[in-house]
Amino acid sequence: MSYSADQIDILARDWFRRCRESQMAHFEYGSRLEAYHTFLGVPSVALSTIAGTAAAGSIAGTEEAFLLEVATVILSLSAATLTSLQTFLNLPDRVAKHRAAGAAYSALRRELEIFKMLPPESGSTREFFEGIRKRMDELSANAPGIPSSFKAEVDKKLQSEMYPRIFSFPASPPATTG
Repeated sequence: MSYSADQIDILARDWFRRCRESQMAHFEYGSRLEAYHTFLGVPSVALSTIAGTAAAGSIAGTEEAFLLEVATVILSLSAATLTSLQTFLNLPDRVAKHRAAGAAYSALRRELEIFKMLPPESGSTREFFEGIRKRMDELSANAPGIPSSFKAEVDKKLQSEMYPRIFSFPASPPATTG
């Protein structure tokens, strides 16, 4: 089956858009997870330091010492809770996985840009798209998940911006005919 240049262009543009959206979603979600890591990590370190200092400075037998011990216990429990959350959420590993997925989608996007500029011979166009499809399928299956609400935010942001580069997209997606 032979495809027209317009059909090939539509497919390339659609896959480029999907790769761009996935790339941005993974990079931005990775940045958000990194912020969460900092948000949990800095207070954890600060609370641990304060609790350790307070424990070393307590004076036995006075009312102030008792209050200091209670405060130290509360600070220690808070620090332990934050540290446990960091361990459970495994944020640094998740950040790395999202960045790797974003980079892989970015590489696919660049390949589609090269295709747009230097299309292969007509016989190898199908092979090119089969290779891209397989890699997109693998990425989709292996990339870490992104909450749909976050993905929708990124998609909306990208649709509101014009990208006048090799692939030119209107501010809103074209209407499909059917």
